[in-house]
Amino acid sequence: GEMTARRKRGHILHSRLAALVSADPVARRRVRALRRALAGSPRCAFLVQNDPDPDAIASALALRHTLGFSASRSPIITAGQITRPENQRLIAELHERVRRTTVERLPLLAPLVLVDVQPPYFGDALPSVAAVIDHHPTTGAYRARFRDIRTNYGASATMAAEYLLAADPDGLTTRLATALLYGIVTDTKSLSRAASDEDLQMFALLFPRADQVALRRIQHPSYGPLALKRFGQALEHARVRDGLAYVHLGVLPADQEHIVAQLAEFCLGMAGAEISAVSGVFAGRFAMSLRSLSPNARLGERIRKVFSAYGSAGGHPMMAKTVVPLPAWRRAHRFTDQEGLARSIRRALHKALTAGR
Repeated sequence: GEMTARRKRGHILHSRLAALVSADPVARRRVRALRRALAGSPRCAFLVQNDPDPDAIASALALRHTLGFSASRSPIITAGQITRPENQRLIAELHERVRRTTVERLPLLAPLVLVDVQPPYFGDALPSVAAVIDHHPTTGAYRARFRDIRTNYGASATMAAEYLLAADPDGLTTRLATALLYGIVTDTKSLSRAASDEDLQMFALLFPRADQVALRRIQHPSYGPLALKRFGQALEHARVRDGLAYVHLGVLPADQEHIVAQLAEFCLGMAGAEISAVSGVFAGRFAMSLRSLSPNARLGERIRKVFSAYGSAGGHPMMAKTVVPLPAWRRAHRFTDQEGLARSIRRALHKALTAGR
């Protein structure tokens, strides 16, 4: 009896939340503006970052439904590939695909709707885009017919869910709710990081509609034997200095890049660590993920200042990433082996994290 009553209360609350979001006049205006930006086109391509995360994928799916476009004519596209196993499992679970293309081909796929990413990320490849929907800070000037950038939001999935509910209150299927919920969970670290009131409200709305069993299947981690061995070796040498836990994993296969982020989360648990950073070399470039327990770390901003001269760098106050081609790094930093590379990265990292303290 009590369980049924609780479910009933939950259902009423959930219906009220859905009604609130779908009736929001601001959200409805945004849907109209997004449609106008596509200038009557019956299709578009949803462009996400080079190694798209659940937030980007889920947001693109919801926006495609919002616009009433088909999967065949309006694909989700990336100029990279999905490397993290849980993201690959998400795609499989949703029976979706993210199509690979090249940066050079992007203008041919217009009109483009950029989701969870902005044009400067792609260099000069995108002179003009139809729309940009993102929650990251803007890093440079660009032209777009419509832009919706909300840096106070913890996830683009929250924004995309608002569009979907405003356009079609009954369109929130179990499949979409599962994807959007996972997007919010991963980008806000289960609401513990940079979550706004809107993220919390949307989480409450999506949770009862999502497939919890599918979510558990997606989230279950899997590591190959080489990655596990490298984890062990790296952790043996891991040290915390001045609150920084830094680990370099050496050279790993190109499809294992997701490991730096997973290990960075783990290393934040080392005694005395306030910031963790994990780097590794993948296909001739080093990738480094950083994590912090405090927003005061301003990781994205600090990393960008030092590392963007060599490759891509940026992120949020509590999580950031940089990917640098080794030839570009070698021009300014002398190293002959992985140990030397690790030393040069640590020095640059120290410079980035102590600047303007």
